[in-house]
Formats: sequence, structure tokens, C-alpha cells
Amino acid sequence: MRTIRMTLAAGAAAMSVAASGQSAPVPAKRSGPPPIEDYARPLTFPKEDRAEAAKHFNRARILAGDDLFVDFAHRCILDARYKARTAGEQYYGFVEPHAVFDDLFSVGQMLVSSWALRTSAGILLFDALNNETEAREIIVPGLRRMGLKPEDVKYLVLTHSHPDHYGGARYFQRTYGTRIISSGIDWNAMEAPDRLKVPGWGDPPTRDITVVDGQTMTIGGTPITFYITPGHTVGTVSTIFPVTDRGRKHVVGFYGGLGLPMTAELRAQQVRSIARWVDIARTAGVDSQIGNHPLHYEGLERLEILRYRQPNQPNPFVVGADTYRRYMQMQSECVRLWVARNGESQP
Repeated sequence: MRTIRMTLAAGAAAMSVAASGQSAPVPAKRSGPPPIEDYARPLTFPKEDRAEAAKHFNRARILAGDDLFVDFAHRCILDARYKARTAGEQYYGFVEPHAVFDDLFSVGQMLVSSWALRTSAGILLFDALNNETEAREIIVPGLRRMGLKPEDVKYLVLTHSHPDHYGGARYFQRTYGTRIISSGIDWNAMEAPDRLKVPGWGDPPTRDITVVDGQTMTIGGTPITFYITPGHTVGTVSTIFPVTDRGRKHVVGFYGGLGLPMTAELRAQQVRSIARWVDIARTAGVDSQIGNHPLHYEGLERLEILRYRQPNQPNPFVVGADTYRRYMQMQSECVRLWVARNGESQP
């Protein structure tokens, strides 16, 4: 917790300097290289089925084309083999809050996202960052900068049962009486004694609302449809809901967890869930994308594009139905690549 507070304070100071119009402070020089034996090495796959791996690697590359190459490189190359590279890009750092759609706001940080959906009956928050400190010192000020009141956060959806997403939920539950939403399977996972625990990540909230696959909740006239999409965790919650951008209607598809699954069983579940999700998204008319880690879909870059967006320019989070389909299918092929690299049977 001490390290996190120091990071937050340093980030706040940097933001204050930037806001004043002064030059940002120059980072301290890096130390010299470590001993060569300490250099990070690419992951190796002694059980890899090379022919099967090549098939799925190249399918993913074709699906990505030029416009999704960065996403392909992240999932199929960097995150799969060069973990130190992606770890360096996912650091504890501030991201300015931003209105992404007329009533949907980014209020998270560099490593993990939080989203606020404004309705006439209050705010629906998606994920709550790592811990109470981040909820109080990142999400709450972000809401206020967007003209929103934290006491209006009536519901909080947990996309999955990892504490970097639920760690701050107890703060909202206890401070503002926020109702917490998860799947029954992931509620069980959060309450299990062997749940994932990482220093600086908060404890789970008290069990509250349980949603089931295909359920729709209408909050202030806005329908939110929930789907259980196992893979990243056994009870990952994905959502579809309408938004507007400068008054024009769009449909957001928010897949609840795209990180590479940790077990063979979860990898198989992820492949099946994505195939089903592609059909669900097509039927629902999904044309817009958000996620719960900025690195997974160029979230930071899109926010910066929005910052300088001109009246005649499109919203970068509106990707179109075909691009959204290709993005999800590419993700599935990258999971299949991981299956082949581990010598497992394809699902």
C-alpha cells in the first residue's frame, strides 16, 4: 500500500505540473544494464506443435490485417512470449478521465480500467481498480472531473473475479451503498479461501446481486444485457448496452476478460465463449468497443485521439461491426495458438 500511495502522489504531482503549463519533470536516468544472466528471456514451449501453432498464428495475422496489427502483436507475440515488454507498458500511472460517449466515461488508470455509465437513475460503474486507495483517489476524483457525483454510483459491475478489478468495490459498497453485480460462479471464486491474492490488491466486496446469462437490467431507461463468458475466469461477465456519440446511437460490446487463460480448461472455455460472443454481438448490432485493460485494445491511444478530435472526425471507440468481429476472432486464434504451443488438443 505504501508503494501505491507513493506512486499516486508522484503521478498527482506530475499531473499538476502538466496542468500548470510547465514542462513535465525529467525522469531519473536508468541504471546500467543488469548482469547478462539476469536478462529477461522469451518464453519457450517444449511441447509446442509447431505446425498447429503456425496455422493459428497466421490465421490471427490475416484476421488482424493492417488496422488490428497492434492488437495481434500484443496478444499473439508480445504477451505470449515477451512478458517483460508488456509488463513495462502496464504500469501504475494516471490517465486523465474522459467522456468517451455522451454518457460513458473512462475513470480508470494506466494498468486497469474503470468505466462510468450515466443513466437517469444513477451511475453504473464497471470495475473498481486495485484497492480502496485507488477507488477513493482515482475513480472518485475522475467522476467529479466529469461532472458526476460518486454518491450517484448505484451499481458496480465486476467483469471478473480478479482483485485488480474488484479491489476497490468494498469502498463503494460501504461508502455509498453501491450495489455490486457479479455472476454466481465468480462470487464463489471471490469468496474461496484459495482466491488470487496479491499485495496491494483489496479484498472482495460482500456478495450482493447475482446475474445470470442473458439477463437484462434496465437502469434509468438504459438496458444492460449480461452474458457469462468463461475463459479468463470461470464466471467472467460480459455486457452489451446502447450509447450515443454526439446524439448518434451505437452499441457497446464489453467483453469481460481477454487475458490469456491460465489453464487448459480455461483456454478451451475462452475459445468457445468468444465464438458464442461473436454471434451475440452480431445479433445485437455491436459496433463499439471498450475493455478493462487499456493495453488490450489501444485504449490509451484512443483516449488521446478523442482529446484532439475535431467535429468532423469519428469516435475511435466506434470500430464498426466487421472490425469488432475480426478483433474477437483474432483473440480466439491467439488463444488457440497458446493451446498449440502447450501441446494441448484444440477445443
